[in-house]
Amino acid sequence: MIVRNHRDAQKTEINEKKFISRRYTLRADGMGHSFHETVIKPGCELHMWYKNHKETVICIEGEGQIEDLTEGGKWALTPGVLYALDNHQQHILSSKSGMTVLCCFSPSLVGPEDHDEQGSYPLLDDDGKVLKR
Repeated sequence: MIVRNHRDAQKTEINEKKFISRRYTLRADGMGHSFHETVIKPGCELHMWYKNHKETVICIEGEGQIEDLTEGGKWALTPGVLYALDNHQQHILSSKSGMTVLCCFSPSLVGPEDHDEQGSYPLLDDDGKVLKR
């Protein structure tokens, strides 16, 4: 059994200008997915395109918006609203007041991944070597 708390996840924290990502589980945990808490900082807009991963996200605090740039559409995000990027959709995630979401990635992230210029994570092997950008 894996049991972790917020302090444990802070050890894996990626703190960027627009967001903070804390990784609760990673590939080494053998779950087949990784699980993250992400804080979108107030007034921020993130253009993302997970070419190598699928992601499911649920808003747990604050308010924001998801805009699908691939298939079209905009949706308000409030606590309890979930979205899933099932077709690697390019999207914009934004929040005027700040927002906290829980995210599940498949395949699992290894740990050190950060967004590239296209808003994507590279696909890494278990040792952190880039397999695909």
